[in-house]
Amino acid sequence: METWPLLGAAEAFSRVRPLLAARPLLVISDFDGTLARLESDPWGARILPGARRALRRMAVLPDVHVALLSGRTAGDLVGRVRVGGALYLGDHGTERGRLPRGARAERLAIEVAPLPPHLTALAEGVAQAVEAAFPEPWLVVERKLPAVTFHYRTAPDLDLAAEGIGAVVEAADPAGELTRFPGRRALELRPPGAPAKADSVRALLDEHRPAAAIMLGDDRHDARAFALLRAARAAGELDACTIGVRSLAATPEEIGPYADLLLASPAETAGLLGRIERTLR
Repeated sequence: METWPLLGAAEAFSRVRPLLAARPLLVISDFDGTLARLESDPWGARILPGARRALRRMAVLPDVHVALLSGRTAGDLVGRVRVGGALYLGDHGTERGRLPRGARAERLAIEVAPLPPHLTALAEGVAQAVEAAFPEPWLVVERKLPAVTFHYRTAPDLDLAAEGIGAVVEAADPAGELTRFPGRRALELRPPGAPAKADSVRALLDEHRPAAAIMLGDDRHDARAFALLRAARAAGELDACTIGVRSLAATPEEIGPYADLLLASPAETAGLLGRIERTLR
């Protein structure tokens, strides 16, 4: 098995620092496992205070653009991050909203990408079928209709839980209209044609035309966005750095081949963002 070196904030910063003089600068970050530690209960995730402070100060700097890109809904994401001046891209970019500086998170105006309406009813039907089959405290159903994610992080037998949930999903959506995305202790269903994180990063590059970009993330969805960003760098479009974050033992195997750097934990993310913010100011 290949291994990748895990870095602390100070060493990672020494590698990132040359990008910080470029303008416009784009900073993109995932939430779970990146700005917040992964929790057994997904609703218990909280942004690390140091990461929030750094992002708040970065988001109001001239020619510095901060985007939060998560699988969570935009409304859930903004309520956990609460950084004014940042762009919130929920459900991998299906939902989009910018929170003005000083505005309440609850007032985020959200635009939603148009998707076939019948898929919302299908996703809800699948969610109800899984809930009926597994009335267990370890099952957490995250509705992002027409997407839905089934979390089973605390199931006593992870393989059995994954197999059982998968079987119910196949029975409830036999035509496979919803695309399956198996993850770490979760199964996500997404409508075909819905934006992926890589699509959202491409849109951000087209919108802001940054001279440099920094992206942080911890899973396979982030890895695909990393690959796009690295391809843009190779094409001479911008300078960029992709930074993976170790949140579980399996993280490097999922994201390591696509990350320029690997941070040892979300705590190191907060430390790195603090160093970046102080240098930018």
